Amino acid sequence: MRRKNMRRKNCRSRKSWLLTVGALLLAASVGFGVPLLLRKWQDDRRLSVVETEEAPEVRITSQTELSMVEKAELFQSADASTTVLEKGKNYDVTGSLAKAEEELAILCEMGVLDETFRTAEMTEQSADLIFYIDPSGEKSMIIWRLNSLIDTEKGRWILEAALDDETGKLLVLGIQEWNEGYGNGIRFGAAATDSDVTDSDVTDSDVTDSDVTDRAQKFGSYLGLTTERVTQSWELADAILSDGDKTDYDNQVRLYEKKGYTEEEARRLVSEEWGISDMNPDGSRTAQVVYREGDKGEVNYYLRLGSSGLAIYFAL
Repeated sequence: MRRKNMRRKNCRSRKSWLLTVGALLLAASVGFGVPLLLRKWQDDRRLSVVETEEAPEVRITSQTELSMVEKAELFQSADASTTVLEKGKNYDVTGSLAKAEEELAILCEMGVLDETFRTAEMTEQSADLIFYIDPSGEKSMIIWRLNSLIDTEKGRWILEAALDDETGKLLVLGIQEWNEGYGNGIRFGAAATDSDVTDSDVTDSDVTDSDVTDRAQKFGSYLGLTTERVTQSWELADAILSDGDKTDYDNQVRLYEKKGYTEEEARRLVSEEWGISDMNPDGSRTAQVVYREGDKGEVNYYLRLGSSGLAIYFAL
């Protein structure tokens, strides 16, 4: 009888132990397994649903004002980082194009451009906004790269320019008469080369040395800079010729002067004969211009002027 009772007690003990172990295992599975399953269900649900959130608008904050010397350096720096923006601090696309029209009118008033462009109609316009920043991250500027066709009483022209978002000034300017032979017309920041011009495009230009100097000085005034030096190619003869060649050069210049030419005209004629000339295939002339910005330093430009176009761009 006792043995039967003991067996029953042992059975009950085993059952209680098994139930206890089973309860612990169930609790463990609930405690650890359910959260994992819940998280997996939540993750699957999130992945199957596309959610969008509104991010704050990117705004251009005030930047350190750069001098023209610094802007020229940053504009041409190979180490500068550039980012395309949709809106500047002071102008959007529409505003930048409208501002460019105003600046063209100012350039007409100052004599940099012909009066024809005062009432010119800009068509097929485009404007790209570029944010420049130097490697240190301390200097930055916003420049609008503008392209447009311009219709005037004298025909169609191509405009390519760089407008400073800070000042609204045109820092770089290229205007070229539309010509199918040029393809896309004058290239931004570069004069046409021999391959750009066919024999039928070569024309005699009425542009003189004084015209080039005059335009350079007026563009400097537009930017608020002082014109320090305008050097045309024929003026480089003194620097590149040997002493013996320079003597022959000067003698030939004097011969032209005896024929009634001014010294400037004589030097240009001799330079062209010697292959030292700034005359381009299309009859335009080029010059290197050095501007000064107070005590901040020099700003170098190249200027190309012809009867069919004007290009003013930064030089190294």
